[in-house]
Amino acid sequence: MTTFLRDIKFGFRLLLKNPGFASVAVLALALGIGANTAIFSVVYATLLAPLPYPHSEQLMMVWSKIQGNRNSTAAGNFLEWQRDNTVFQSMGAFTGSSINLATSTRPERVDAQAATPGFQAMMGHRFLLGRDFLPEEGQVGKDHEAILCNKFWKSRFGADPNIVGKQVQMNGEPYTIVGVLAPGPADRCRTSWTCR
Repeated sequence: MTTFLRDIKFGFRLLLKNPGFASVAVLALALGIGANTAIFSVVYATLLAPLPYPHSEQLMMVWSKIQGNRNSTAAGNFLEWQRDNTVFQSMGAFTGSSINLATSTRPERVDAQAATPGFQAMMGHRFLLGRDFLPEEGQVGKDHEAILCNKFWKSRFGADPNIVGKQVQMNGEPYTIVGVLAPGPADRCRTSWTCR
């Protein structure tokens, strides 16, 4: 231990005798440490960090494959997969689209996502207001409900705490708002969700 302390004192004496060399050495160390930290941060965020969902290790995306390419799946195929499922705890489907939203202030084109009932629960999205889609709301003709992402609810509806149960016009048809998601991962993706 005494040898180690003596070596440290000797090293500091040498650095103090050569301040130019010392400053270049400290600068090189700082740049190296900074670059490694930046690279690790990017690699961790893109490749190593878990997805921002509970039990993200259990989530899986399934595609159909046509001529070796991933392809979106037809609704009939999804329903068949869901019916024959013996492996997954839950299965949900979603698709992105743009819709015409008419509010009391002005109409606008917004991004939306159509999702099957239970999709929000499967993804671990929490609700601030209201509820998820009910199973019967996924049937044709009963699919006119909407869930708003938190960011969209605040920006377009002024964070109205009484929004659940109100109707909005989407693509010229009335949709009933049944829920508002809590702040979280869903705010980064789409602006609103509709049941299909």
